[in-house]
Parts: sequence; structure tokens; C-alpha cells
Amino acid sequence: MTERTLVLAGGGHAHVEVLRQLAERPLAGWRAVLVTRESHSPYSGMLPGVAAGLYRPDQALIDARALTERAGASLVLDRVEGLDPEAQLVLRADGPPIPYDLLSIDTGATPDVSRVPGAAEHALPLKPIDGLLPRLDALFAEARAGQTVAVVGGGAAGCEMALAMAARLGPRGVRVVLAVGRAGLLPDKPAALRRRVTAEIARRGIALRSGQDVAAVTEAGLRIGDEMAPAEAVLWATGAAAAPWLAHSGLPRDAAGFLLVEPSLRVTGRTNVFAAGDVSSLLPKPLPKSGVVAVRQGPVLARNLRAAAEGRTLEDYVPQRDWLVLLSLGDGRALGTRNGLVFSGRWVWWWKDWLDRRFMARYQGNGR
Repeated sequence: MTERTLVLAGGGHAHVEVLRQLAERPLAGWRAVLVTRESHSPYSGMLPGVAAGLYRPDQALIDARALTERAGASLVLDRVEGLDPEAQLVLRADGPPIPYDLLSIDTGATPDVSRVPGAAEHALPLKPIDGLLPRLDALFAEARAGQTVAVVGGGAAGCEMALAMAARLGPRGVRVVLAVGRAGLLPDKPAALRRRVTAEIARRGIALRSGQDVAAVTEAGLRIGDEMAPAEAVLWATGAAAAPWLAHSGLPRDAAGFLLVEPSLRVTGRTNVFAAGDVSSLLPKPLPKSGVVAVRQGPVLARNLRAAAEGRTLEDYVPQRDWLVLLSLGDGRALGTRNGLVFSGRWVWWWKDWLDRRFMARYQGNGR
């Protein structure tokens, strides 16, 4: 019998779980191929801790080469640049197309910099995360007393990164600015959490700019309204945009350009194409672009890819109504919220640290 091919496009959080399950139980009659840009996949939940100096970079990295070897899969280090769904080919930047019988897409999102002049040229985006760590290292090496680092974005990622910068660079005399715009700080989170984070930002000496969106980014810093906010470095955490290649993929997309997927995580109208994580838009109601979502989708995606390969019925991914949110404060403490309750302290950081290390152990070694 001819061996068929499962292609995993992207090394995101959902796909590492697919590979882990393939390592535990191979898929008979199939070969798996992972196409990803980097040989090490960063875990987004630990990146603020890395930025704050609470973790070594390698502690937040999943070795894609080792994981694919354990899964009996092939690793292709390349960038996905397109798709030919009729010929069933994944198009790549530096090599021939890769044919597939079954395809899963978990390539993440690109930084949403197109709406603000100068952001693409002068800001350091937090996504894609696989290119972030080397650029952060360069920022830390060049930072000097009297300089300013600006973080743009009032969501969880922006807040955590601003607090991490204050922890890492504040003692060196570097000023941190957090620009949250008209949406404000953590607009989708409980008011009690917003108050606690606002108080923590003030206590740590972070300058909070709200009320007006960033109008432009220049070499000199941020233009907010008619004012300039000088900054030697700008970190961009304002959200995610769809990768340009998706527009020519021949697959259905939502108004923002992300792939439309059914509750089973199968792309609408395609029996042999699945998608998860930031690249996808779940029907009937899209979910936030969050690493937590991708992690939760991973086990369902793995089971459904196996079911599709074996011709069995798919199951639905059912999102949590209110999931646990843990925010690192960058100094060995954390804030958390769930079901409207807010809690904080070192014990919350220990809890977050335990959850993150347990997650990583599943993919860095043979943990289950």
C-alpha cells in the first residue's frame, strides 16, 4: 500500500501536541512532515519571563528537530509561502513544493503593523515569536541609562512585556513607556484586574499613555496625537494580522484574512485541510489570538487528524467560557483571574511557573 503524507505547516503550539501524540502512537500507513522556519519553537507563555530574566532562553524553546525525530517525522526548515489546494501542494520559500494527502496549518500570525505609518520599519513586533528572542538580546545589549523603551499595546502581551522591560532594564536606568491607546488597558479583562495592573504599572515607574492611539512610529519614537514620545526602541504588541500568502491560498477566510474553520478545526469546505491557533478563525464565533487557545486546540487537532486519516468521525473543539489568565509581573510575582476573581502574589507566579514547566516537559523530553 502506498504511504500517504500528513504535512504540518508551521511549528505552533497545536502542532507540537500533534507530534507528541504521533510519537506515542504512530499513524499506520502515513508519513508526517513538519515545515517550520526555526529548529526551536518558542513557547509564548514563558517569553515574558525570558525577557525579564527569570528564565534562560533555552528553557522556553521546544526542540523541533528532536520532537520530529521522536515522532518519526521529517523536518523541513523553511517558510511556508503558499498553497495549491487543488494539486495538494504546500509552497515553500527555498525549495520544491511538498505534496500532501492531509494538511494542517498552524503558522501563527504576523504583526499588525500596516495601519500605523512607520511601525513596520521602526518597531520590534512580538509576533512571529520565533524571531523575537535574538532581537530582544540585541535590545538588551544596546540599552543604556537615560534611554526609553516603548511598548505599544494594552492587551496581556503588552502589559507583560512592559513589566518585563521594567524588571530587566529599569535597574539600568532605562525608562519604560506603555502606550495603550483609546482602547485602554486590558479592555477585555475584569475591572478588578485592570485596577491591579494599573497600580502595578504606576508602582514600577512605567509611564502609561492612554486616550489616543499611536499615529506613527519614527526613528525618534512614537507620535501620539500631536506629541512625540521619544524612545530608542519600540516593541509592538497590538494584535495579529493574517499572513499575506493566505489571500492566495484558495481557502475560505474571514474579513480579517484568517482561515475559517469548523468546530472540528477542519477548514470550511475542505475535507483534508485543518487549521489551529492564530492562523484560524473558529466558526461560529472567532476566539482571541492567544497561545492558550492554540494549546487547548492541540489535543483535539491531533485526534481529528488521526480520525481523518482513518476515515472516522471528527470531534468538536469546545472552547472554555472563561479560561484562567495568569500575567507575569516580571519580578517573581504574577496576577491571575478566572470567573471574575482576581488573585496575586508570589504564589501565583509559582503556580504559573509550575504550569509552564509542566507544559514544556511534555515536548522537551518524554514527559506525558
